[in-house]
Amino acid sequence: MRKTLITLGVALLSAGAASAEERQAQIEVSGLWCPSCSYIVGEALQKAASVEIVSFDEHEDGASGVYTITFDDTQTALEEIVAQPSAYGYTAVLLDDASSS
Repeated sequence: MRKTLITLGVALLSAGAASAEERQAQIEVSGLWCPSCSYIVGEALQKAASVEIVSFDEHEDGASGVYTITFDDTQTALEEIVAQPSAYGYTAVLLDDASSS
């Protein structure tokens, strides 16, 4: 009986961990006027818990670009991540939340 309860407990804990999902999103940021701006925005995005930058694709104009990020949706809300660059004077817009389907 005890072994069954332990096995059941481990299974329930595993199921809880499985519901936490790493998500991916694309965020377009504008207002980049110098070479260090993309670095500053990257640091701002990573202030939100669990955010990792996968890539940054600068637009031809050099004043904007798209960050592809991953994050754990149990630690950070996507809205919080998108809001981070505005604290530094940049404008950020969610383009794609690839894992929301």
